[in-house]
Amino acid sequence: MQMKMTTRFLSSILLLTLVGLQLLGCTPASQPPETDPTEDFTVNMDMNTDFAVPDSLPDGGGQKVKVILLLGQSNASGASINAYLEKAVGKEQYARYEAGFDSVQINYCVDDHNATSEGSFVKVDMTCGSNDGFFGPEVGMAEVLSEAYPDETVFILKYTMSGYSLHHHWLCQQQRGSIYNACITFLRTYMDYLRQKNYDASIGAICWMQGESDTSEFKASKYFENQKAFVSYLREDLETYEEEGGIWFIDAGISSSPYCEPGYPQINEAKRQFSELSPMNLYFSTIDAELITTQEPEGDPDWGHYDALCELELGRLFGRYVVQSYESR
Repeated sequence: MQMKMTTRFLSSILLLTLVGLQLLGCTPASQPPETDPTEDFTVNMDMNTDFAVPDSLPDGGGQKVKVILLLGQSNASGASINAYLEKAVGKEQYARYEAGFDSVQINYCVDDHNATSEGSFVKVDMTCGSNDGFFGPEVGMAEVLSEAYPDETVFILKYTMSGYSLHHHWLCQQQRGSIYNACITFLRTYMDYLRQKNYDASIGAICWMQGESDTSEFKASKYFENQKAFVSYLREDLETYEEEGGIWFIDAGISSSPYCEPGYPQINEAKRQFSELSPMNLYFSTIDAELITTQEPEGDPDWGHYDALCELELGRLFGRYVVQSYESR
């Protein structure tokens, strides 16, 4: 009897530990629980779509500008620690990131207005992450894009929701979901604003960093079909803003960390297969790029989020593929 009780107790502890890993660092308390991993259900979220439009941009004078979208969950939001990046790159290089990139401007709304530029386009620097002291892929993107297009202005529109799935939240029953609809409102609001300010602004590429919250066996099995629907909706709903030749979809794989068990291989395979459906779909493996989540914070690593130097490289990879997409037009 004692042996059976001990076994049950240990099994309960293991189950609670695994659940804890799934929630680690990325899942807001408001996210509805999945009581049955095989159950499909409808989720309606009350999203804030009150997007301010401050008249702070100078008149564009008709200049043609590139617009890049950055969408996804927490590794797109930016949950990597600024202090570790400074330690990794040194004070001189970090000071450059702190000063920001004047030619690459960002308008961002993270976690349903938890962090936001309040509708303004601001230079990309170390303050555009999910909270104070954190940064996202926009820093590496701006580094690459400012070097590739030194005489141009590039705009990034960043809309992210940390800890939410493609299956239940961005989409729902493979239809446009609560997060998706709020995101489209955000994108249309500021694309219209750019054009009203006399910028010849078109969307050239979408950078997508998401999938960690779809790694249950059930949601992973749905990811390929969900992604097909998701990208078709994006291209349809943003058609009026597309760059000549269309909008490229640049998709980052997810990590192999314990947080992404058990479904990360199936998620990444779905992303790879989707990339083969069109020459305008690009996929890169963050695992092959050796981006890790295992070292920071020291002694208590956050397995859900990339270490600082890896988050910077994630942005650089996005930036390089953006440049490649424009060269391929």
